Amino acid sequence: MYNHYYLAFDVGGLFINGAVLNSRGEIIPNTESYFPSKSNADREELLNHFVHIICRQIGKILDKYFIIDGIGFAFPGPFDYQKGVSFISGVNKFESLYGVDLRTELTVRLKQQKLFLQHASAPFRIVFENNVDMFALGEWTTGKAKEYDRVMFITLGNGTGSAFMENGVLIKNREDIPANGWVYCHPFHDSIVDDYLSMRGILRIAKQLNVHPGLGLKEIADAARSGLEDEKEVFRRFGELLGEMLLLFIKPFQPDALVIGGQICNSHDLFIGEAQKALGNERVAILLSDQTSYRTFVGLSKAIVLAAKARIPEV
Repeated sequence: MYNHYYLAFDVGGLFINGAVLNSRGEIIPNTESYFPSKSNADREELLNHFVHIICRQIGKILDKYFIIDGIGFAFPGPFDYQKGVSFISGVNKFESLYGVDLRTELTVRLKQQKLFLQHASAPFRIVFENNVDMFALGEWTTGKAKEYDRVMFITLGNGTGSAFMENGVLIKNREDIPANGWVYCHPFHDSIVDDYLSMRGILRIAKQLNVHPGLGLKEIADAARSGLEDEKEVFRRFGELLGEMLLLFIKPFQPDALVIGGQICNSHDLFIGEAQKALGNERVAILLSDQTSYRTFVGLSKAIVLAAKARIPEV
């Protein structure tokens, strides 16, 4: 009798978070891991890196008899999720994977790994999904979002992720939301949303205020909390911009709730007040997630099961 597991990876521009989940979608203790993304590496190094972390995660399963039924990757867009092909470009991450059939390339390399061959089920599936879609699905399933009919999701990190959901169903093409549910590429000020509501957006504001150029997000946040005025102003301006951006999409979509996750959300105490001011009289509940990766893993486990039912190509 074998126990069945899934591997889930939340792929970001800076880090890849991984976990092993059981057949009920629960994370196995001591399997949540963090790896560098190596998002600026060349194609071969990146593919080998993915294979390495897959095998590392398989090695964390302590059951004597187990089977891996599938692997789920939550990837940022643009991406052809059905075919497993990345079209990310111009955002300084994963550019070397542009046009690469990741499902095929990873399969070829995994089949050279003894550990994988010993534990992969037949059939076995590699599933690719949008990272924010999976975050939204996980929040709807196990978080506070399920209490609301119409929800907008935003993740703030290396870029600006987004998803729109109504009655538990993701919406991709409708007049009241941006194409594909993506806000990152929407025109904003003299560029696009992604350049302002992201890590580099915060660093841009810091540079304008002559904050020490060597500081990262955590250091700027720590300095702001200690009372340094320039660092506090960085987040105040970020909050204003966030609220201004959100209004562009809240007004037409009219969500009951807004769920914000991502790495920058960990500093929400420094900017969320300004964002709320910018929203004015819009009646929307703002929910802050401190479990972005966990919710994404839950969403991915469900996506792998659904892929099997939908007969997504086998490995």
